[in-house]
Amino acid sequence: MRKVFAIIIFTLSTISLLAQSGKIKEAIPTIAYDSTANFLGKNAMGYTGQELYLKGLDKSSQSYGYSNFILKYKKDDELLNDEKNIYKPNDNYNSRYEDLAGKYFHVLEVIRHPMSTKDKDFKDEFYLKLQELSSGDIMYYKYNVDSEYTFPFIVRGFFEKQKQLLTGKEYVISDDILKMSRNLVTGSALTFTTGQTWKCIDVTMDNTTNEMSLVLQNAKGLKTVIPYSTILNTESIKKVYTAEEAKELTKKYNVNNFRRILQNKVRVGMTKEMTRLAWGEPTDINESGKTEQWTYPAGKLTFSGDKIISTK
Repeated sequence: MRKVFAIIIFTLSTISLLAQSGKIKEAIPTIAYDSTANFLGKNAMGYTGQELYLKGLDKSSQSYGYSNFILKYKKDDELLNDEKNIYKPNDNYNSRYEDLAGKYFHVLEVIRHPMSTKDKDFKDEFYLKLQELSSGDIMYYKYNVDSEYTFPFIVRGFFEKQKQLLTGKEYVISDDILKMSRNLVTGSALTFTTGQTWKCIDVTMDNTTNEMSLVLQNAKGLKTVIPYSTILNTESIKKVYTAEEAKELTKKYNVNNFRRILQNKVRVGMTKEMTRLAWGEPTDINESGKTEQWTYPAGKLTFSGDKIISTK
């Protein structure tokens, strides 16, 4: 049986073994972290005592490495351009990807920027004092309260909370997500039926993508993995529905129309609300008399009142 996805699970036993080996300079305390937020923004002090997992980067970014990992912090702001002060530096004044990706860190301390009380430009900056668990190396990560989309870590407490909340929940997944997924056992393309229900049986760290992921299983026992980020998408077309949401939309629009939505398809007779679920927001809306034309990259839709009358 070929194992396609190597799964990394946060475990206390790993920390215990590392501590016993002498690679960690001090005992790692277990601190309760009951949080539904991975990025804490202005509440940076909440990271104190937590364990962080460093996510991977996409292939195009790996050669650039990780930014903001330094050996010492200073009062000035030139430390990120000081090659001697960068942890495991590469040629881009960043830290080497291969030396950090997939590593675990313990947050020993959270320190406000030394200039934060004197200069308002530094009030949103902190340093996370980190200890890398496998080597015991000490370093600092420069943290900004507005850097949510570049924050490279997953907090173990957040991971454990999501695992508790999501395991056992049922979802209906759009076709384009399932087409990109693979059978967890064989690695082959996924065989699926539009609109079928998938149950979350675990939440893991997928070593293939270095991202937090949901392990799903359908009624036939087929297993696959989807990125956690897909269930959070609120800025574009919705890709994942809870079983309850799917039931309500099926009742509201009928089975065939909801399947079209999951397939990102539209047809004459669909409403504006259904169209937005299937194709998202139009790039342009042009009103002409009693009709309204919505423009999309895939084509133009003409509405009369609330319904599509033409897909040309």
